[in-house]
Amino acid sequence: MPVIQRDEIVARLAAQRALPLFTCSDAEVGMKVLGALDSAGLRVVEFTNRTAEALDVFAEMVSRAAVVHPGMTLGAGTILDVAQAKAFHAAGAAFLVAPHLDEEVGKWCAGRDLAWCPGTGTVTEMIRADRLGAAVIKVFPADALGGPAFLKAVRGPCPHLRLMPSSGVTADAGNLAGWFAAGAHCVGIGSQLIDPKEVAAGRFDDLATRARALVAALPGA
Repeated sequence: MPVIQRDEIVARLAAQRALPLFTCSDAEVGMKVLGALDSAGLRVVEFTNRTAEALDVFAEMVSRAAVVHPGMTLGAGTILDVAQAKAFHAAGAAFLVAPHLDEEVGKWCAGRDLAWCPGTGTVTEMIRADRLGAAVIKVFPADALGGPAFLKAVRGPCPHLRLMPSSGVTADAGNLAGWFAAGAHCVGIGSQLIDPKEVAAGRFDDLATRARALVAALPGA
């Protein structure tokens, strides 16, 4: 997968408006998920580092997607430290996402113009993430922090921050409209789109249908 600069990831997330995220322990299953997302036009995807097999599965998916889904951009999520950042970047991650703010990871990514999307829960963390060069700042868990009202309140004094709420985002048009009206750069959506039970049952056509519905429901889509 070719190197994609930080600002290009920012632009792709703004254009797509939603970042699907999922994990699995089998690359074949992962490729079917990617196929369903690609069919709906969702081509920037986060694979989360939540299983023992995640790194190997991700590396295989990156290699296969370059041939089968050449228009897709794959990033790695749940990156907790620099060692994980290095490993997933070496495996082909075009961007890195985390549930927290780790300054060492931020500095490492900045030195490589690698898009980094750290998780934050306070205005102090968001401003620090921005100063460390975060491409997009993940607001997590966005629903527990106050939902769209929290996002809107933050962007009042800090309109320059590019925020991506995650947790509490659904495929419902009203829910999506609320986040974007509050100023979201994009939204992160996991099991509300990619249901693990549905994936385990092999219902990838249902996933593709829901992904198309999500794209249609996104404001401006």
